[in-house]
Amino acid sequence: MGKTISHIILLVLPLSLLNISFPLNSQQSNTFFLMHDVPQSNILNPAVQIECKWFIGIPALASLTTNYSNTAFTWNDLAGPAEWNFKNVFHQMHRTDLVSADAAVHPLSLGYRHRRNYFTLNISDHAAVYTTIPRELAGLALFGNSLYVGKTANPGGIRPNVLYFREYAAGYSRVIDAFTTLGIRGKLLFGKANLYPGRSRVELATDESTFDLHLEGDYRLNSSYPLTIEQDANGDITGITDDRPTWGTFLLNRQNRGFALDMGIIYRYDSKITLSASLLDIGFIKWNSDVNNVRLNGSFDFTGVRPGTDFTSGAYLTELRDSLYNAFEIAVSQDPYYSWLPAQLFLGGTYRLKENILLGLVNRNLIFRNKIHSSLTVSAGIDLANRLNALVSWSWLNNSVKNPGAGLAYHGRGMQFHIVTDNIIGFFRPFDTRSVNLRAGFNLMLGCPRKGRNVRESNEYNEGLSGGYCGWADIPKFRRKYRREAARRNR
Repeated sequence: MGKTISHIILLVLPLSLLNISFPLNSQQSNTFFLMHDVPQSNILNPAVQIECKWFIGIPALASLTTNYSNTAFTWNDLAGPAEWNFKNVFHQMHRTDLVSADAAVHPLSLGYRHRRNYFTLNISDHAAVYTTIPRELAGLALFGNSLYVGKTANPGGIRPNVLYFREYAAGYSRVIDAFTTLGIRGKLLFGKANLYPGRSRVELATDESTFDLHLEGDYRLNSSYPLTIEQDANGDITGITDDRPTWGTFLLNRQNRGFALDMGIIYRYDSKITLSASLLDIGFIKWNSDVNNVRLNGSFDFTGVRPGTDFTSGAYLTELRDSLYNAFEIAVSQDPYYSWLPAQLFLGGTYRLKENILLGLVNRNLIFRNKIHSSLTVSAGIDLANRLNALVSWSWLNNSVKNPGAGLAYHGRGMQFHIVTDNIIGFFRPFDTRSVNLRAGFNLMLGCPRKGRNVRESNEYNEGLSGGYCGWADIPKFRRKYRREAARRNR
């Protein structure tokens, strides 16, 4: 059984190595969510419109990003000066923790605005690793079952989700009235590689009187990648071979199709308050090519426990392993399966303190394996001469408050540059932080308002620093309605 499990773990490695080829990226840019003057903020909220008629993302430079996050511990929490601090890390873990990293490359990114309407098109390759780590599994690994005498532990919550897919996205945003802008984006997905756990259940009970063990398990793991799983006559897995394909064959694979949907809204309550929200990545991929399904199913009772047994001793664990060896049946099949994307919910708001100063608040929620991982960011920004937008932020992120962030966007003639991070400390002390992320890129901006009346009129109804373009500023009836409503609300 130990050898079989080690072979199953090898399923993760070829898929995880895919991330080495791409710069790490994530949509975990809480600070960036409110920078609506940057075209790529439309990725986080499809309702966002920019004031220029066209934007074209420079291929491979439109949005270079990097991200890593861990909700439980930093590297220095785990690796002490002289030894590993596994026990200290265990005590600061939560019921379920999440370790993740994302990657994306954007060979094509552009947008076009026509009065109240805004259209976007984006082609991108995405790679991601999400892994949940249950505290009970860590406890069993460190202390055996001594912590769970008289209880039932559920150590089967480890859920590795490794995926690589290509995305073709088309978005549409429309100004509904003087206060509301709605956006939607459909995404056609083509999966390239995946590791995805199916519906699983593992329970370990330790009798408080006799210390007898009862284990029941049904664990399923699916993969879509060229792997050959070797089995003996008894069905046990004896080896896994990585049949690594050529890059051409791998990248042109179109057999694993899926679909996802993004939705967003921007609501301008009055001249000072703007609210926004988006729901992203509601979708799935059906995996058909190079599929392997591995299932471990069975139960066993272990009654070889005597009073005074050391549950963490090598002899006890060896005896327990031998008892497990023949208790579980292993089945391997090649049936197509579905995997769901980790969904995201953003909620945000801004308050205009002065004409060129905005205060912001953002709540991000990542929904993964039926659990919500939340974060909160507050920010303050200033708009300088309609060319330079600067923000500073602070975030409660990955269960840590040590996350000062910043963002900068420069709008030159025909060009725009931006750089944003949720955690500046991560670049100076990466081993003392639970998150590191950076987003930077260049865009060509065409058909932007020139100086004079067009800029003044746009800024009168625009959020300026981070409100995006208000297409209704060009429509007389919307301007009149906005002035009447704003005057009524401000009385």
